[in-house]
Amino acid sequence: MLRKCSLTLKILLIITFININHCFELDDKDELSCKLVQDHAKMGFVIYDIGDVRKIGPDEVHRIRSKLVENGVVVIKNQTLTREDQVVLSSKLGNIIVLPPSFEGNDPEPGYPEIQRVTNYFHNGTWKGKTHCFGCYWHKDGDFQENGYMFSLLYADQVANNRSSTKFLDNCEVLGRLDKTTVQVLSRTVFAISVRDIPDFVKATEEDYLLYPNYKRYNGIYTHPGNGRRCAYVTADLVTDAGYIPELKPIFEEVTERSVKYRHFWEQGDVVIWDNLAVMHRAGTSGGGTGPADKTPRMLYRTQSWL
Repeated sequence: MLRKCSLTLKILLIITFININHCFELDDKDELSCKLVQDHAKMGFVIYDIGDVRKIGPDEVHRIRSKLVENGVVVIKNQTLTREDQVVLSSKLGNIIVLPPSFEGNDPEPGYPEIQRVTNYFHNGTWKGKTHCFGCYWHKDGDFQENGYMFSLLYADQVANNRSSTKFLDNCEVLGRLDKTTVQVLSRTVFAISVRDIPDFVKATEEDYLLYPNYKRYNGIYTHPGNGRRCAYVTADLVTDAGYIPELKPIFEEVTERSVKYRHFWEQGDVVIWDNLAVMHRAGTSGGGTGPADKTPRMLYRTQSWL
């Protein structure tokens, strides 16, 4: 009897540790509320026992995709990928997306148009400077596309462990945290996203702009097609068919402030995949205050595929 009680206690301690460990990865102000997410999405869900992702088969592909749709953000640790390996992996997980040349800015990855360099050094080894910051605002990748149901895969090829981070927020879980009036406003709001308004694409060519819809529209309240969760769509652009609506700014602030967040502190070999229809993300910094002015190499590579 004593042995059985001891075993039960050990199991409970292990479960408690796993849940607490996940909470520690959230922003400090959100740690107390992270238990609300445990029965639903667990952003930053670590997929164990996958092994070398270069060798995954159909069963592992299904498992990764299922956990992604369920949790919004998944993490696979301790990988070693070449650029070719990353393209092959992303193609296994979904139909890979290739952005036009002018969207790559002045730092394309030679030979791999599928890859975007999320780095603080150019391909020729030149530091990009202290004012450079890729994606330093809350956003969704690819929301200008005709089909916005897509994932992003970011691989950490070279980073100083726990020196830099990426932050995520759950657009679906936050719906239950919003004021009733906010939900009512969102339910009758349709956002209009234009590729021309994406800060990272301001120097793109007119020819490449014309490859995409003039505006892609999203209901302020929508149902996620993969898991059926009700979600709140909001964008920092605050644009609808009526143009820029400054009155929507408090709603954007409410969503970004009240949502549970997951902050991923990068370690070399990390593969992080997120569902852009379920979460927003932005570049973050570590508690040590590192940022664009830090010259420590931060070489991450992004691919995108349809879900």
